Amino acid sequence: MALTEDLTFQLGSSGVILNTDSFGLPFVDVSNVSGLDNAPFRETIRDHEGADGSFIDAEFEKGREIVITGTIYASVGAVETYLDRLKSNFGPNNSLQQFFVRAPGVGNRFLYVKSQGCQYDWQVNRRYGEMPVLFKLFAEDPRLYDENLTTANLPFVAGSSTGFGFNLGFSFGFGGSGVGSDGAFVNNAGNRPTPVEFTINGPCNTPVIRDETYGHVLTFNIILATGETLVVNTQYKTVRLNGTVNRRDTLVNPDWFFLQPGQTFLRYTALTGATSSLDVRFRSAWR
Repeated sequence: MALTEDLTFQLGSSGVILNTDSFGLPFVDVSNVSGLDNAPFRETIRDHEGADGSFIDAEFEKGREIVITGTIYASVGAVETYLDRLKSNFGPNNSLQQFFVRAPGVGNRFLYVKSQGCQYDWQVNRRYGEMPVLFKLFAEDPRLYDENLTTANLPFVAGSSTGFGFNLGFSFGFGGSGVGSDGAFVNNAGNRPTPVEFTINGPCNTPVIRDETYGHVLTFNIILATGETLVVNTQYKTVRLNGTVNRRDTLVNPDWFFLQPGQTFLRYTALTGATSSLDVRFRSAWR
């Protein structure tokens, strides 16, 4: 279920929606959420030798802890069954789950998280169907992602090319992509670099993925037959034949890259492969 109300939260697409009373009792009235600001920076501070001052290295971010506090409102007889639902929804899980956040004016975004549980105390107000509750989540990846997945399909361009050209009337979509005869503009509408997944569709010989805007190149020493694919994930730095077999050894130059905020022009080339193409999949990302 996609969130439709501002200032609501949900763990998993079928989880309990927090901070909504649209369905009547029971519901959780959220009073505070921490951890959705800047993720903690990984800092290293060293003093200058023989001079005043210090040096700080704070280039990267840590994972972020998210804490949601609120109050449950329910009929007296429904409190425990509602708590059962919440504890099930926020129970432990080996795999990452999507935690959806809807803020006014920007629509749905999410983080990949692992739940750290639902916590509460039995207090005197429980006899009236009211009790405080706390939820804890941890996002190993600190990025806030757009709920909508952006996709593009790039046509094959013969040979190895450098630089790029496009006409002034070349169209592209905000938050999406615009495809031309020799490549495509893709647009990361967020404010931080985002990982991207490429799928090279055979048949082709020595495929090359080019980020022409920022000068990155990924070249693969491989021949793909008709029906074969090479799936390249820049976040996990994986190269898999048909999505399963590890073929990272085919990557000639590991110039891994994320899509920078704004527009990036991508091109797909190969020595041969007139009927091949490149699929691009990513989500805009925010700090």
